[in-house]
Amino acid sequence: PAQPFRRHFRCAPPVLSQCWRERVMASTLRCRGPEGRQRARSQIIVMGMSRSGSSLTTSIIAAMLRNGSRSDETAWRGLGRALPSDSANPGGYYEREDVVRLNYATISSVTGAGWTSFRPDHLLRPAALNASWRAPSGRAKFEASARAILGDMDHHAPWTSEQRSRRVSPPPKAVLRACEQVLKDVRFARTLPVWRPLLRRPLCVIPYRHPGEVASSSRLRSVRLWEEYVMSALTAAREARD
Repeated sequence: PAQPFRRHFRCAPPVLSQCWRERVMASTLRCRGPEGRQRARSQIIVMGMSRSGSSLTTSIIAAMLRNGSRSDETAWRGLGRALPSDSANPGGYYEREDVVRLNYATISSVTGAGWTSFRPDHLLRPAALNASWRAPSGRAKFEASARAILGDMDHHAPWTSEQRSRRVSPPPKAVLRACEQVLKDVRFARTLPVWRPLLRRPLCVIPYRHPGEVASSSRLRSVRLWEEYVMSALTAAREARD
């Protein structure tokens, strides 16, 4: 997977993909079996601006988590329905349809606008989204949907190929929750603060592509929107560490 990664991210050092492979694989290997010590691992969140290579990035991370298997999709969607591919992305979006739908609905419910419209306070401080619910029931509905998604991802978390080949009995849920998984939607750049209380040590990945290339590749043709999404993603990722 290193070759397509370097081809799409020409400004990245050649060793970047190998570094990511070592980082993600090392994290996966630290996931303990039923007899070992359990420790909470990350959910990997891929976000940023659309048309920046987020689908390619997610496909590489998912393959790493599954020890190179590209046919096993549970690392990035569990048993959730995948967002269908289309002419804009024939290779697939590597997104759960319910995650995308929930993020769209959350942005609309909280801001009263679409995913391309930013309020100034949300742009500079994405966590303000948490305090902007117009109806308390909206937050409750979001949390119920988000917990169901994360529960499904936990239940189908990556398990080592060695254990699968030995046909070891499925591990307990507590152990599965110790393994990493990846969720991707560019709109996490805006909604991550709302998801954050439900996540375990999120590891944020923000793919970079030159804004001019993004604008020319997108039907929105907007460098301004690229800037807003990247700024919001970087701020949300920093706040998620606190």
